[in-house]
Amino acid sequence: MGGGDGVEDTAAEKDRLRAELTRARAARPQAERDVDRAALRDLVLDGLAGADCVAAYEPLRTEPGSTELLAALHGRGVRVLVPVTMPDRDLDWAQWTADGVGPMLGRVAIAAAGLALVPALAVAADGTRLGRGGGSYDRALARCAPGARLVALLFDGELVARLPRDPWDRPVSEVVTPAGWARVGRNTEVADYS
Repeated sequence: MGGGDGVEDTAAEKDRLRAELTRARAARPQAERDVDRAALRDLVLDGLAGADCVAAYEPLRTEPGSTELLAALHGRGVRVLVPVTMPDRDLDWAQWTADGVGPMLGRVAIAAAGLALVPALAVAADGTRLGRGGGSYDRALARCAPGARLVALLFDGELVARLPRDPWDRPVSEVVTPAGWARVGRNTEVADYS
């Protein structure tokens, strides 16, 4: 990295943190993840505040969130949208039901969601979200309706004081951990992907 270039330094720090956080999640016992996912499901359902359309995601094995959460949202009459990664790493959206995922609705379908549940490896107090590094959610969150609640699901210990941030990183407004809901600050210096 030679000259201490800010972009390279930020990228290297993000990569280091991603590796560290991914290892920590993988080391968590499955029983612990299951308990935390049940707590997250109940907290999200309690905090919906009348959202009739929620953008969510089908979690990887080690991620917070669950298909049980998606089913519970759907069971309450909430329209659930889930992302489908396109070849250019942008996200299209499809409606989720217990029977499967419907046809693609287009990249702007996320604008219908009053609440977006987004994956994150960690979130900082200012709302900076550390994702997996593809930029998919940064592009998608730019298409959310003004005032939409952008909520990251985390395990305990993943809400941190500070994270490295690039100009294109889209912040979240809230996090849910097994300990409860927390509001986080908003970054305003972000690139426009719309």
